[in-house]
Amino acid sequence: MKVILNNSLMLPSWYSEYRDLIEKNIFSYLDKYIEKNNSNEWLVNFRNALFYSNQGWKKIRSLLALEFFLSITGKKISEIKEEDDIIKIAVAIELLHAYSLVHDDLPCMDNDEYRRWIQTCWKKYWEYNAVLAWDLLNSLAYEILSDMENSEHAIEIIKLLSSHTWFNGMIWGQVSDMFFENDTEKLSYSDLVELHTKKTGKLIKASVLCGIIAAWKSHKADDFKRFWEKIWLAFQIKDDLLDVEGTFEETGKSVWMRESWNFEQKWFVYFMWVEKTKMELESVIIDCKNVATKLWSEKLEFLVQYISDRKK
Repeated sequence: MKVILNNSLMLPSWYSEYRDLIEKNIFSYLDKYIEKNNSNEWLVNFRNALFYSNQGWKKIRSLLALEFFLSITGKKISEIKEEDDIIKIAVAIELLHAYSLVHDDLPCMDNDEYRRWIQTCWKKYWEYNAVLAWDLLNSLAYEILSDMENSEHAIEIIKLLSSHTWFNGMIWGQVSDMFFENDTEKLSYSDLVELHTKKTGKLIKASVLCGIIAAWKSHKADDFKRFWEKIWLAFQIKDDLLDVEGTFEETGKSVWMRESWNFEQKWFVYFMWVEKTKMELESVIIDCKNVATKLWSEKLEFLVQYISDRKK
């Protein structure tokens, strides 16, 4: 059975099952911390901004964590309970990712008004609510992780995610992104790779490692090193191609298509041009699929191919 999401892309029903399970638990935690029936208009608006910033999305990062966990342990999704540590991990990953998107869209950053065909959080609920929403999402992620049953894993995962999202990870990437956006002439190809390694790659790598740690197999992490070193690159290269070739109808967000290749920004397509960029993407996808094959995971193979084929 397959389901259709947004722009008519066909996805298998298990993808929707995994994603809905994670989203259900995200909203459950938000409900727990933000009172539903409060009559204060300001609190209602803030609560709406939190839920709004977490609805939909692809959930690729948490799906990678969940599928690595299931593949290594041999468990089925039907065996996973809402109170299990892997669900807490998946929710925390998505809260951190949501905060990074809200943050990235702000007027002082990318100044994006649309994401997934709808207005961005700051555009719909005002900038102050968006800023405070990402503050809360970041803090809530770590509170959820601190409540994990396996305290040893909790400490390891909190350290892992914090180091990969703070200055050694996403924050470093965002700082350098903003610097080079204002001075693109200084951006070299090696700068671009390092920027996206931090901004995009670190959280994806951490997501894979979280799934491995939760499976009690942290000593096996190096077996999958090639996967996490490559999968983020596939994701970013595809994003860059969509920025050039995509449309608002397909991607649901503002795109950077430039006539006559007169780019205002430098990214992978700028340095490699379209055809070479596509060849690089194909090579990276093959590497990741080889790792998925070793895990005997058709779902992981699908996620890899989906990253390559997606239109949004």
